[in-house]
Amino acid sequence: MAARNGKSGILEKRIDEKPVKVDKWDGAAVKNSLDDAAKKVLLEKYGYVENFSLVDGRLFICTVSCLFAIVALIWDYLHPFPESKPVLACCLFTYFIMMGILTLYTSYKEKNIFLVSLQKDPAGMDPDDVWQLSSRLKRFDDQYTLRVSFTDGKTKQTREAEFTKSVGAFFDENGTLAMNQYEKAVSKLHDSLASDKKTK
Repeated sequence: MAARNGKSGILEKRIDEKPVKVDKWDGAAVKNSLDDAAKKVLLEKYGYVENFSLVDGRLFICTVSCLFAIVALIWDYLHPFPESKPVLACCLFTYFIMMGILTLYTSYKEKNIFLVSLQKDPAGMDPDDVWQLSSRLKRFDDQYTLRVSFTDGKTKQTREAEFTKSVGAFFDENGTLAMNQYEKAVSKLHDSLASDKKTK
């Protein structure tokens, strides 16, 4: 059933609330479950469309790297070493260059972004607004930071909002995610940016 949010005026959908249970001492599992739940809020509650361009960029770099490795393998099979030495050296050098590019891409382009979604203009006239989710949970730390970023399709201006809370605020003693409580926290960030959008 759909319900209208009074703050943002956006038609919302009910989220599939299957219980999520993780090992609460496993930081990676905790972070991934919170990330997945936040992604659900934007995609299922607000009906945004996921954009895979950021992931596609990483896959493209990895694919090119693998192609050089495959070329080196085939060439060495057809022209056994040492005849294949120049081609192997070239492919090896290029492979490490691509790995360096991948490191820069994940560090400065992807950062900690785990979702890029598009808010389509109902009339189909204006460019899509872009919503991004990124998070951070340091090793051996319980403080989880979720950042929501909004980029206006027309003005290209970006606004951000974030919260930092203990993961214990969203998980019970058995490691089950309190989805209702977490959904409210994510929606509050989203709605604060959506409200700013309407007042501009």
